Amino acid sequence: MAEARARAPRRATASLLGLVVAAALAGCADEADDEPGGSGTGSESPVAGSVPGSPVLPDDLSVSQDGSQVLADCWRGICRWDTADGTLAEVGDGSHVAISPDWSLIAGVGDDAAVLLLDAASREVVQELPGLRDQEVTDGSPVTDVVFSPDGSLVAGADLEGRVAVWSVEDGAEVSSVETDGDVFALAFSPDGSRLATAGGAPTRVLDVGTGDEVAALPRSADSSGLVWSPDGRWLAASGPDGAPALWRTSDFTLVEQLTGNHLEQATFSPDSRTLALTDTEDDTVRLWSPPALGGEGRAVRELLGHTDAPEAVVFAPDGTTLYSVAGRDGVLAWDVRTGELRRELELPET
Repeated sequence: MAEARARAPRRATASLLGLVVAAALAGCADEADDEPGGSGTGSESPVAGSVPGSPVLPDDLSVSQDGSQVLADCWRGICRWDTADGTLAEVGDGSHVAISPDWSLIAGVGDDAAVLLLDAASREVVQELPGLRDQEVTDGSPVTDVVFSPDGSLVAGADLEGRVAVWSVEDGAEVSSVETDGDVFALAFSPDGSRLATAGGAPTRVLDVGTGDEVAALPRSADSSGLVWSPDGRWLAASGPDGAPALWRTSDFTLVEQLTGNHLEQATFSPDSRTLALTDTEDDTVRLWSPPALGGEGRAVRELLGHTDAPEAVVFAPDGTTLYSVAGRDGVLAWDVRTGELRRELELPET
């Protein structure tokens, strides 16, 4: 029986969703809601949700296309906030590992490692996507990550043994699959959906979505779950030498920048592709990094201070003026990108 590796922060969420979805289909969702997700993380802090008192799970955070709402998993379900005043608008049933760009579908994991696509409003299963291996694990889920393509037409997933598959959302058909030679902890589609980057226990790789063929293996990339393409498609950020945040040019996949002295947890690009927001595996600081290669203005690095727990997921509002970050015990914080000041703390749900 395998042990789920600690560097995959989304596995606790995947495990919880598998429990909730399976229980809902069996008509016993009430009992499933009382089961917490698994524990284990690359940082010293436990995964939020693994112990009482951590109201928000910190591994995933989404903003709606119009910027009016923020969504994350909470201890008791999927939480949705109003960004205008930070109030908690809804706590829905279940959990999720990904949400489509238009928020119409949520992705989760069934008890046989199939990726399930559910209607976000009704929670009915609309597609079941088989192909990943149902390896027995002692902590977490056999599925390490699930992501939607930017246009919402494709879904990609990876399992504990390094298999990566891509499916069509419309009919559930498998588009491509590949067996990698290392753990895959994170997936990221290019903006045009033609390429898929993988990160984990082996060098970060870039695959052709249609064929599964390897396009590139990033030199000097390290074990990490942090991985993101710039919106303009020119850059790919991942963990580089010694785990530091690093930036590769996608025209030739040359390493052009790295932020030494830091250890990448998660990252997101600003909408204009000129700034990276980063969280670190070793502290409670959110950083805004504008390296020269991106043409960023002002200080190369700005520190956003206000979390009392280690933050993980970060996401920019669509207009780029606000950054949201999440830590298990702090919940979601909203930052003014221009000044670096804390705008508000979003309302915490009950535990």
